[in-house]
Amino acid sequence: MNKLPVLVIPLLSLISGCTNVAGDVARAIHPAPSSALDENTLFSVASEFFIGEGYLCDATHDPSTLRCAKELRDLYIHQTQAVVQIYPGDEVAYPHTLVTSRWDEGLIPGEFVSSEFTNSDVTAFCEYLQAQALGSCRLLTEHRSARGPE
Repeated sequence: MNKLPVLVIPLLSLISGCTNVAGDVARAIHPAPSSALDENTLFSVASEFFIGEGYLCDATHDPSTLRCAKELRDLYIHQTQAVVQIYPGDEVAYPHTLVTSRWDEGLIPGEFVSSEFTNSDVTAFCEYLQAQALGSCRLLTEHRSARGPE
C-alpha cells in the first residue's frame, strides 16, 4: 500500500493554516453640538490618533472610508492584526460608524483563538474625541434601542 497519500492530506491541512476574525461592537460617532466635525476633520483627527498608537492608516482606496491597521503579533507561524475602520453611516441617525476587528492568520486553529475582542485603542479614541469636545461615540446597539424597534 502506498503511504504517500495518507501523509499528504494531513501535511497539506497543517500548511494551509487558518484565518479567524473577531469583532468588537460597532459605534456611531456623533459630532458635539458646538463642533464642526465633518468627514475631513474626523479622518484627520482619527489618523493622527491611531498613527500615534502604532497603526498604519489609509484612505486612498476609498476616500469615504478610513482604514487603520496595527500588527499585534507577527510570529513565523501566526500573525494577528487589529483593524479599525470609519465609514459613513446613516446621515440622520449617525453620521459615521466606527468598527474594529482582529484578524488572526496562521497555523493556530480557530479553536485555540479567542472569539472575544475589545480594542482599547478605540475606547481611548472615543475618550479623546469627548475630551477635545469634538464628538462622542455610542454603541450602535444602545443607539438603536434608544430609537425604538426598526
